[in-house]
Amino acid sequence: MKVEFVSKQIIKPSSPTPQNLGIFKLSFIDQLAPVMHTRILYFYPNIQNEAADRDHDRFERLKTSLSETLTLFYHLAGRMKDNAVIECNDEGVEFCEARVHGGFLSDILKQPDADSVHQFVPIDDAHLGSGFLAKVQVNLFDCGGLAIGVSLSHKIADASTIGSFIKAWSCAAVGCMTESMLPKYILGSLYPSMDFPIVLPAVEFRHFNCITRRFVFDSSKITKLKATAASKMVENPTRVEAVLALIWKCVTIASRTNLGITKRPSMVSQFVNIRKRTSPPLPETCVGNFLGHFMAEEPGESNNDDSEMNLQGLVIHLRKGLEQFTKEHVQKLQEGNNAFMTVCEGLKDLELVYKEGIDFYGCTSWCRFAFYEADFGWGKPKWVSIPSLKIKNSIILTDMSDGKGIEAWVTLSEQDMALMETNLELLEFASLNPSII
Repeated sequence: MKVEFVSKQIIKPSSPTPQNLGIFKLSFIDQLAPVMHTRILYFYPNIQNEAADRDHDRFERLKTSLSETLTLFYHLAGRMKDNAVIECNDEGVEFCEARVHGGFLSDILKQPDADSVHQFVPIDDAHLGSGFLAKVQVNLFDCGGLAIGVSLSHKIADASTIGSFIKAWSCAAVGCMTESMLPKYILGSLYPSMDFPIVLPAVEFRHFNCITRRFVFDSSKITKLKATAASKMVENPTRVEAVLALIWKCVTIASRTNLGITKRPSMVSQFVNIRKRTSPPLPETCVGNFLGHFMAEEPGESNNDDSEMNLQGLVIHLRKGLEQFTKEHVQKLQEGNNAFMTVCEGLKDLELVYKEGIDFYGCTSWCRFAFYEADFGWGKPKWVSIPSLKIKNSIILTDMSDGKGIEAWVTLSEQDMALMETNLELLEFASLNPSII
């Protein structure tokens, strides 16, 4: 399967950005965000078997509606300056057209591969100073199917912002844009930018020999898993709590087994969308980064290595961590004098990722963002994927197309993954990389 790039052009807003909106000030949370792009990938089968002469129409629809959407998300077409503001100069976003030869979209859907999907999304060259805050790569398969890869700078977008942008874009493509979809530019005034002595460098992840695998939890298995994970303290675990607890248990056991030990602390850091947790809640359409993370720890100090590593106990740890985060972190964020220090203290926790003597796992949940609703005029996507960054001990959770099941992309060392793939408790509730078709 070969991806051939046919054209690359700049898409600008359909209407000039008003002069009074020429400067977009970052929030200090955006300023602290990593210099990297976050990417998402949509797969659309050619259900109607459109003729070749319609391919041009589909590309034009995407470009025209993207241009219209950039009039609303005008900051995406601008350029970053000094890690403090975006000059909204309408310089545009990158739009690449590509043809995929030697394979069909169904080949990808039959056996999804964590490595192969990277060729369908824009290259993250933020560290090279490309300047683009948003990129799109549209891949046309020989069968007529499409894969649309979208990449937004993490400096100005979290998962919620990406979801808002793609929802608005797809609705513009079919002419059903509503006022409720309009972006809200309020985070910069709530958390004003600050003067930092240096410009933050691009994120540099340490490279390990690691492998990514996709585990799928369908809705019926999640129902059983939630019942198993329930306890008097958490009578009704959420989907994410139940799935993450099971994965946390299995990866920790794999690590301890390979190390030949039974006592070793294990920690999970889970990122949380803060918008709905403030009082009053902020609209999901407010753009920028407004997320934090909480920590949950399984101390690993018991003589019986299975006494603490049970689903009920891990779910309790996760629930307590989230409740404490909401009560303390979110409350401090809403107290203006404490907000900056609160965010900085939270970032320090992430230094544990490289600390010796503990197992540290980072989880990002992209569930409940309705990514499967993106219909550009040829139906909803058959599959939505979040290409893995290949970060060791990372877990990415996404919804399945029914909105009830969960896909988990787990990245571990080769040794730990070998045990994960054969863990009977995990495979009781999850399928290893099943076909999407």
